[in-house]
Amino acid sequence: MVVESVEKCPASFEPYQCTLSDDLQKLAKEQLGEDEAIREHSLGQLRDWIAKHPYIRKCRTDARFLLRFLRHRKYSVPKAQESIERYLVVRQRLPEWYQKLDPRDATLKQMLDELVLSVLGHDENGRLVLLARMGRFNTDNLIPMHLFRFLTMLSEYLLDNDESLQVAGLRIWIDHSNTPLKYFGLWGINDLKVSMESISKLMPFRLYEVRFAELASTATSLINMAMSMGGPKLKERVTSPNSTTFNLFPQTITIQFYSTVEESKPHFEEKLWIKEYGGSLDAAELNRKLGEQLEKARDELLALDEMEIDVEHYSALWKLDLNSGEIDGGIAGNFRKLEVD
Repeated sequence: MVVESVEKCPASFEPYQCTLSDDLQKLAKEQLGEDEAIREHSLGQLRDWIAKHPYIRKCRTDARFLLRFLRHRKYSVPKAQESIERYLVVRQRLPEWYQKLDPRDATLKQMLDELVLSVLGHDENGRLVLLARMGRFNTDNLIPMHLFRFLTMLSEYLLDNDESLQVAGLRIWIDHSNTPLKYFGLWGINDLKVSMESISKLMPFRLYEVRFAELASTATSLINMAMSMGGPKLKERVTSPNSTTFNLFPQTITIQFYSTVEESKPHFEEKLWIKEYGGSLDAAELNRKLGEQLEKARDELLALDEMEIDVEHYSALWKLDLNSGEIDGGIAGNFRKLEVD
């Protein structure tokens, strides 16, 4: 697998090669305003901005990488610039969370081998579906940061290698059957804060749904606390006992709760059910193949750590981030507060 350069002023750029289906190209046009002219013009603007940026020292400028941010911010170049700055700063400021995403790391490999998370495939709308089975999370030697690091590694891999994720987005199915209460006790305030900041403002993917099955009633306070950390407009009230809709930038996210896995199944096509749910997918085989793909992408994942920005330029403002969840300031619009719409 090709490892992209982090040289901010390369001599030339590889031309963009679209891998989107006709339907997803149409979706990108309708929802993101993307067409060939806008895409090429916006890529050129971002590349020129990175080349002249006095605080960005090393950064990928390939189309695959930059389109993450352009599509996430619906081709608003200033907002994409803000997102790139934020992404680079946070990756360096919190290396224990975001760096050394090595598929050979024992804890990350354990998450894969023990089938805690599996990529099920795409639904009829082209959205990627991720299954999390928290009852398989080993609370004896894993902590929430390991779960987050695995999700970050997976997100980085998929954003680079499954272009449809940038356009169609993601759905998450979370099975909490047999999850010990100890698991919920592992989550500290900082774990929740970093996780929600990443989901709402850092990782450039379009999350549309999270469906929880068999979540213990004693854990709902944890979910409410997590949502409150994603920004003020995430604090929408529950409109029914089982459903919450959050206006999370740049799209609305639906959070749904079910008493059993069986109740949640009809919301996912049968082709996306694993054998344990009465379907045909073999989770162990899915994860084995995913492990092989991650291994092939290992050098690419580790090379992300070579990107560099002058963190000291933002250090005076970082203390604000610890309290407010925002990194304000910077070249692009002085890091305007990224409120959710």
